[in-house]
Amino acid sequence: EPRGVVRISCPVSLAQTVMAHVLPDFLTQCPKVQVRLQATDRRVDLIGEGVDVAIRVRSKLDSDATLVMRSFGQSRIIAVASPALLNALGRPSTPAQLATLPALSMYEHDGAQVWELVDGDGHTEHVQMQARVICGDFAVLLESARRGMGVAMLPEWVSAPLIGNGALEPVLPGWSAPQGSMHFVYPSRRGLLPGVRALVDFLAERLPEATRLKHEECRQRAPRP
Repeated sequence: EPRGVVRISCPVSLAQTVMAHVLPDFLTQCPKVQVRLQATDRRVDLIGEGVDVAIRVRSKLDSDATLVMRSFGQSRIIAVASPALLNALGRPSTPAQLATLPALSMYEHDGAQVWELVDGDGHTEHVQMQARVICGDFAVLLESARRGMGVAMLPEWVSAPLIGNGALEPVLPGWSAPQGSMHFVYPSRRGLLPGVRALVDFLAERLPEATRLKHEECRQRAPRP
């Protein structure tokens, strides 16, 4: 019977939505396993930090040969802003016009903030943004966008509730950031403890459907353009 401690890291938004939905079921199924969930948007060093499983959302899949990767879905990232900001500064109709708006960026790196946008036909545009806030925490970006500080690029399930109540609206609804692959990684399957193996197998089974339902729920809550 699986038992012991399993250490897992997960992006904050996924921890608050998908993992919050499926984790109690795992705990019921494996009552002797203790889960230590680290909700963080930074990249965790599994080996160096002693983490058993990491859930990641990346535009490119991990290529570390020491890790095993399983994909469980796609993440769509859209630009959103408050109606008040767009009323004051205008609603861009092209990616180039997006650069006229102040940005709230989740990309924590030095140098220029260049957003990559893709339309439904696969055309790509790169827009250099002037960021007022740079932060990897979605809650900070969401509240800043709600209060009219700028346009934010956020996963659709994060922003959909505020789109649904009118506090935010999509900007350039025909465009989005390149879809990211949602996947989890763990050290080589050889030698996995029973508790870790049980969680990995559980997530592989449950996360795809839970993620699909979350996307569907958020699209139902968001008004159609």
